[in-house]
Amino acid sequence: MTLTGIWELKKMALRNLTRHKVKTVLTSSSIMVSVAVYIFMNSFMGGMKIESRRNIVNYELGAAKLQTKLYFEKKDEMPSFENFTGWEIYKDALETQGYASAPRYTFSGTLFSASGSAPIMFFAVDPASEREVLRYVPYVDFGRYPQNGRFEIALGTLAAEKLKIGIPTRPYRLDLEELIASVAHSQADKDFIRSLYDAAPRSSNIFDPPEKITEGNERMLLKRNASQTDLDRYWNMTAAAGSNDVRINAVIDIKAAPVTIRPDKWEGELMPALRAEDKPLVETAYQYDNLLDAYLLCEEDELTLDRILAAMIRAGFNGAVNHVNQVLDVIVTGVINSPDPLPNGNTAYLPLDVLQDETGMMLEGAVTELIIREKNVPDSRLPGNSESATAITSALERGLTAKGFSLPDEIAVHTWQEYMQDYLGYESIQTGAPNVLIFLLFILSFLGISNTILLAILERTKEIGMMRAMGMTDSQMIMTYMLEAGFLGLIGSVLGIILGCIINYPMVKTGIDFSAMADTLSGGIGFRTTGEFRSVWDVPVIIGSGITAALLAAFMAVFPTRRAVKKPITESLRFE
Repeated sequence: MTLTGIWELKKMALRNLTRHKVKTVLTSSSIMVSVAVYIFMNSFMGGMKIESRRNIVNYELGAAKLQTKLYFEKKDEMPSFENFTGWEIYKDALETQGYASAPRYTFSGTLFSASGSAPIMFFAVDPASEREVLRYVPYVDFGRYPQNGRFEIALGTLAAEKLKIGIPTRPYRLDLEELIASVAHSQADKDFIRSLYDAAPRSSNIFDPPEKITEGNERMLLKRNASQTDLDRYWNMTAAAGSNDVRINAVIDIKAAPVTIRPDKWEGELMPALRAEDKPLVETAYQYDNLLDAYLLCEEDELTLDRILAAMIRAGFNGAVNHVNQVLDVIVTGVINSPDPLPNGNTAYLPLDVLQDETGMMLEGAVTELIIREKNVPDSRLPGNSESATAITSALERGLTAKGFSLPDEIAVHTWQEYMQDYLGYESIQTGAPNVLIFLLFILSFLGISNTILLAILERTKEIGMMRAMGMTDSQMIMTYMLEAGFLGLIGSVLGIILGCIINYPMVKTGIDFSAMADTLSGGIGFRTTGEFRSVWDVPVIIGSGITAALLAAFMAVFPTRRAVKKPITESLRFE
């Protein structure tokens, strides 16, 4: 087919569009809506995905963690006994290579207050290092972040609300009056606290238990415009009344080769689980004692004991881990409300240095991880090649070599993606579901195109027969209707791109604040964000959606046109 012939077919297709203006407008409008919605939803979900990933890196994990390999294998169990000492050497080595790091000891336990208890994930941290690597530290709504050398703790907003610690943001009126009675010592103080709250609108109570919302027990909201001076005064009143005093109850796991092992444990658990190469070492170190009716540890060499302990840990032998119950009295000094839900949840942060000896948790310099991030990296940038496990490991080894040390085999670097594999899988489902809906919308639109072309063919059956009788080939007829449908798709695509960009612009420019919804849903909206986020422009998707819509529209015309040209010419000419 020559260019002149194609040009004539184009003119014919365009004339057909102008002859059926109503159908053209309706069909192109459906394509326009599909493309616009797709652009908006893709931009929206893309912005949510990027913001969530930034929050994970900036507020939770950093770019990577330095941990023992066994800890990473059992990370879901938070095996606090899989720790390491001498972290200061690794921190200094990373510092010389342009990386900041923050030590942590992570453990779980229960936190008790005068009003109840809650399960908590505890992070023992070095406040200065934590501030350098992670960005949640400044987000202390009330009070302040804990300081070194003090038995202090900062709670997430969810934990503080459960334990009725500090300043409640959404209390029921009767609970607020109970708090006022316990912390205020004068009528002026009572009036001052009441002045900081407004009654919540009835519409904001849809998620509250119906039995709690009664006359005189409405939900109250802390005023958003309350001054920092007033909040500090309120916080100090709760602290002075002892409302912020809490107790930590946790079990710390300490690794140690057991001095005695019962025969049933020796034969039924330890020996079958040991690796073949480890069995001779353990069997040599222990001897059966008739008097004790147990296997007794006879080895005293420290290096050999470490090898025995490592063999037992590899075998998963429970007897190599001692469970020590710890109770600590601490004071809540602040409540964290960051743009990321994890620090705001059932979490607590306390100084690492106070847990080292018998007055703390007998950590003796051990940490479970070093959180690592490249220095001076913008918060908006996700970790790249310079923050991969390979790059950080190489940098760490260079820094250690320069100081005369080496990286032990049992310690390794793991990236944030490795830690968040489950979440990333969930994220793909969350972002994929809207795409499926948009795809169905596309299908409906293109079925409309197919239907439009089919009706046009039926209406022009006699006309088609005449053109075929005058020498127009079947391929030319198919090409004509493909061009007609393609022009419909092109018009709808262009309008859809324009409309999609128009409605998407405010979301990219100013974003949307999810904090009210996150508060109502206790911080959980499915993604790792609780505050403001912006959509993102995805130029390849915007252009690609337009091209795809136009091409799909053209190909949707093939099937009804092929049916039409199979009809004999004489039958087409007699069609009424």
